[in-house]
Amino acid sequence: MKLTRTWLSVVTVAVAVIATACGGSTGTTTNPADQTGTLTVWLMNGSAPQSVIDSVNADFNAKYPKVTVKVEIQQWGDIGTKLDTAFGGSNPPDVIELGNTLVAKYAAADALENISGKKSSFDNSNTWLQSLTDSCTVNSKLYCVPYYAGSRAIIYRKDFFTAANVQVPTSMDDLLTVGQKLMTAHSSDPNFSALYFPGKYWYAALPFVWDFGGNIATQSGDKWQGSLNADGSQQGLVKLQNLVNALSRADKTGDEAKQDAAFAQGHIAMIIANGWEVGVITDPEAGNPALKDKLGAFPIPSHNSGQTAPVFLGGSDLAVAARSKHTDLANAWIGMLTGQKHMTDMATVGGVIPNTTSLLGLGTGLNQVFFGAAKNSRFVPNSKNWASVENANVLPDMLVKIFTKQQTIPEATGSASSRITSILNGGG
Repeated sequence: MKLTRTWLSVVTVAVAVIATACGGSTGTTTNPADQTGTLTVWLMNGSAPQSVIDSVNADFNAKYPKVTVKVEIQQWGDIGTKLDTAFGGSNPPDVIELGNTLVAKYAAADALENISGKKSSFDNSNTWLQSLTDSCTVNSKLYCVPYYAGSRAIIYRKDFFTAANVQVPTSMDDLLTVGQKLMTAHSSDPNFSALYFPGKYWYAALPFVWDFGGNIATQSGDKWQGSLNADGSQQGLVKLQNLVNALSRADKTGDEAKQDAAFAQGHIAMIIANGWEVGVITDPEAGNPALKDKLGAFPIPSHNSGQTAPVFLGGSDLAVAARSKHTDLANAWIGMLTGQKHMTDMATVGGVIPNTTSLLGLGTGLNQVFFGAAKNSRFVPNSKNWASVENANVLPDMLVKIFTKQQTIPEATGSASSRITSILNGGG
């Protein structure tokens, strides 16, 4: 999945899929100090701060002084083609950072090493974030190590809340009530949204589906069944539709790409967003730095008062190519990057959610809310064909039909579930 965020300088960074390339030869000795070869690691632009990469390589070279590590930074635009080409060749990359929704595709193609027997050798493997662990697990086999995550919560204008005399909502019903009071307080502003919700924003819609016990699809054996038309899924979408109808003036046929710029203009009280979006909103050049001290954040509330809704946990995993000539070295490098020391750096320097629940307390400021939200998360159907569901825009199209009233919720979810069933089971 595509994930973006900012580093300490609040520069927006896109983060997603990553792969590796290898070269050189590994000696026959088992003594780390005597092993040789070249280990090539592809990391996506913005995957980790350079200081973290340098520190990992320094630790690795201290143990394997005769091994050369090449970290090659990749760009988003052509990464899919590069991955397919690399995995299809006889000399694929060693270490691969994969967006968590892509793991199943390459695991099913036997492109990734099965590391089930090595799980205990990695730090904090018993406290890895569940959603990332799920993304690495295909047919009960482990194919990667969780790397880092990004979660969503609600960013809001504290000054708007104070002026309207409303408090942070603790349930979905309360969210509607608070939003209606904000709409009343800003009734003179025709562009105002208490909760700005673009129509195609499926990542933000899933918490409502999951909170009522619904799901995108369920699996029985090797067969999938779309389940957005199940009662729980529809209840969640009804709740979301009520919120959108009452509180949002966002484009019902648009996506979330421009919501930070819209928020910075001052006509929005709340958005469902990633933690890094705070930096985009307050960016001195592209955003509105005057909002820096006016922003707050709170978890997406559940329909059960006092609880929080599950969120989709985006992020990346690190895998070893099945055809890599340096699998032991590749796993050792991954182990260092995902170990306690450098996961701490990823949280404190990189500002991203680390791969283990044991480090979620490292979030500071508003990041604490987003780190905490990662504790209650879900994942999309872990099928090799899930990418085809995304490419077919099944979920965005369903939401647009609901919000624009082209179809009723039963009609839209019925069509979407049928399409999902077909695609996940290998159909068109």
